Amino acid sequence: MNDLDKKIRDALRKEDADLFDDVGVEPSIFEMILDTFRGKHWWLSVITVVWSLIFSGLGVVSAVKAVRTEDPREMTLWALAFVFCVLAVSMLKMWFFMEMNKNSITREIKRLELQIARLASRIKD
Repeated sequence: MNDLDKKIRDALRKEDADLFDDVGVEPSIFEMILDTFRGKHWWLSVITVVWSLIFSGLGVVSAVKAVRTEDPREMTLWALAFVFCVLAVSMLKMWFFMEMNKNSITREIKRLELQIARLASRIKD
């Protein structure tokens, strides 16, 4: 917990601090990964993982073929296939982590909305 979280916690009343404890826990990386499969576009995450596995396998095959061949032209083509597979996996992983980041930002916005709603109800009273 950093200093800003501690200052916020000290400023909140007791019941608000309990609420902050409930919603303020940052999920682990595994929970964040699973959250990408629970959203509205879960099928895109599944497709991303499947294509990442396919390109990873193709990359390994390409690397092995590039090392084992004797013909320079064929070696170059297999090496290019390997580079393409590595780039494809990198791009798919970046998309996946951007989805995780989007979910994290959405979670923080929901926390802020909750705090604003509680503050507005306290002002009305």
